[in-house]
Amino acid sequence: MLSRVRVLWRAARETVVFGALLAAADRVWWARTIRRADIVDLDFVAAQAGRRISARAAVRRYVRGGFRTGFTLNPLFMERPVSRQLSDSDRVPALYAYLVNDRRVLQVSPNWDAPALAALEPDSLADPAGPLGHAWRRARERGWVELGRASIPVRVPWADLLRTATTPPPLAASPDAGSRRLFVCVLGPEEADPDRALSLARDAAHDLSAEVDLVLTGDSFDQTAQAAILALHNPHVTVRRGPLHLVATPPHDPRAGQTVFRGPDAELTAAGLHALAEAGSQRPAAALWLTPAGVIASAGTVFLHGAAVPLLDGLPMEDAQRLGDGIEVPALAGPARAWPAGSSPTDPGRTMTAITVTAPPSSVPTDADSAGATDSDTDTLLARAGLAITRRGSGEPEYRRVSLPSSGGRIARRWAIKTSAPAGAAGESWGETHFARGIADALRRLGQDVVIDAYDARDRATNSLDDVTLVLRGPQRIDPPLHGRRILWIISHPDEITRDEVHAFDAVFAASTPWAARAASRFARPIEPLLQCTDTRRFHPEGTPRSDEIVFVGTARGIARPVVVTPVRAGVPIRVYGPDWRGYIPAAAIAATGIPNAKLPRLYEGAGVVLNDHWPAMKREGFVSNRLYDVVAAGGRAISDDVDGIDQIFGGAVQTFQSPEDLVSMLEGDIEGLFPPAPELARLSAVVRERDSFDARARALINAADATAERVPSKAPEHGA
Repeated sequence: MLSRVRVLWRAARETVVFGALLAAADRVWWARTIRRADIVDLDFVAAQAGRRISARAAVRRYVRGGFRTGFTLNPLFMERPVSRQLSDSDRVPALYAYLVNDRRVLQVSPNWDAPALAALEPDSLADPAGPLGHAWRRARERGWVELGRASIPVRVPWADLLRTATTPPPLAASPDAGSRRLFVCVLGPEEADPDRALSLARDAAHDLSAEVDLVLTGDSFDQTAQAAILALHNPHVTVRRGPLHLVATPPHDPRAGQTVFRGPDAELTAAGLHALAEAGSQRPAAALWLTPAGVIASAGTVFLHGAAVPLLDGLPMEDAQRLGDGIEVPALAGPARAWPAGSSPTDPGRTMTAITVTAPPSSVPTDADSAGATDSDTDTLLARAGLAITRRGSGEPEYRRVSLPSSGGRIARRWAIKTSAPAGAAGESWGETHFARGIADALRRLGQDVVIDAYDARDRATNSLDDVTLVLRGPQRIDPPLHGRRILWIISHPDEITRDEVHAFDAVFAASTPWAARAASRFARPIEPLLQCTDTRRFHPEGTPRSDEIVFVGTARGIARPVVVTPVRAGVPIRVYGPDWRGYIPAAAIAATGIPNAKLPRLYEGAGVVLNDHWPAMKREGFVSNRLYDVVAAGGRAISDDVDGIDQIFGGAVQTFQSPEDLVSMLEGDIEGLFPPAPELARLSAVVRERDSFDARARALINAADATAERVPSKAPEHGA
């Protein structure tokens, strides 16, 4: 019922009349909540408004759109890190979201540790604005504030913080790093996650002993203030302004001991920064440059007919990784590079394929000199990846794949697995990402060549290189290319499948036996069952002692999922691993906002029981969640909502409930008595690992590709290198 109301509420927001009324009501409620928290710093606000204004006027300006343009109400608060931690972040002001959520665990700025304050001083939670309000009021009372990491705080006078945060940084040259490492970090005018760039700058100063040149190219007051505060409590950080066209490319400072460069809008992790600094300590190095869609923007610069071109442009990242850990290139390219003293950012160097950076292709120009490089050098390099370049006169070159050898009597083909998951870090929380990797690894073990495309790369320009397209049909429809063998594997959202979609493929599989039979009749084409599976190389028993913990792994999906919310409200202790749960359940029930995929096998094996549920359409149509395969393969036990086929697949290792109230009764009773004894659980686990492995599914897919007549378009798509 609650989910239905939420759907209707969101639908009403899309209408013109009701949408406008609801938006106005939202703003009133947001403003009222913020005013009650008494968190507006009038001196800080005056610097942004250009004059003194009341707290009421400041809040009104903030909720009417100021929160989207960098207008902020308190110098200890930054919009982006808070909005990223909460659901609905694209609609509501982050300060409002912070105030109405569990403030014990929310980071509010890269300049101080709010959760650490909440843990050390529980009284801070009594403040109307939580730890944020407590820190702000105490700073004004004492005249100083503690900034930086909780383990090594720095005491800063409050007056200095206000003066620094409200003074625009100068247009200046890069600082003199002396013999120290220099980290140049450029923030783009519309940087999506400026707090992450500031955190990189902080980490470089602390952990890499670097002199940090923090360059701002936009006019967001929020971003500028937080950058200035960072420099205030860290003497090795310098903040300056610079026009984007002058600072977007790596500088050459012969004075620095080593230079590490992070360009505008570049998504580089802290681990990637450290690895890049290490790789570039002896010779120039660059991270593999990916577009936001997850395909290669450049693996370095090579030369054709004397012209500089980006290497492997438009190809999946697996094509670069096929060349090894590092690719020797005539010139580096991309928004993340490092080079030692005495070298230049455009010198020959190595592109490190294990270090990736994401940025739009247009954000960092490439400037290179051929320096005697020849076409034959490029041919030799590409041949190692099984690729060649076809030249058509003086026109743009296009990639051509070299034939793959047969393996173990099988024909080796290039497979492209296409998913609905986003690229990069956002896709790591999607089960579909890890499912695709499991299938890819199994296909590779059978001698196949495999690449994986995120949703935004589904129509990449180099699709013509692929022999087989395997679409993992999740929440998004993905149409196949016109060429090659096309296989559709429907693993979820069966209610969205249409006749024209399934008829676009040469072979269609579904992860439900009953649905496959019904759909084959309805759509008048063969649809074979191919059930979900598990990675038996990871999910297998290792003897982890079983605890009494009740565990759930997954996102909130924007709804109060009954499998979690109902037991929690009934007082059942559940440990939830997943994002977007704040606001639905108490913080005490949230074990973590995520868990590394590598740790899941032991979590499943050691849990007293793992809870699971299904999308309504999957439950209705008999699509069993792959999480259950993982849990049982690992030697674990699960309780799930009832789906046709669960008993036949898992036996007693998975028990089912008919309603949320039924689930609560099971969890409050004798959980141990619900499941078979240990020997029978071990037998059921072995059956799943033998019958439902990725390797078994990969063999079925290869057989389907062998049996499918290859489609060849009248004209193959071209791709400029």
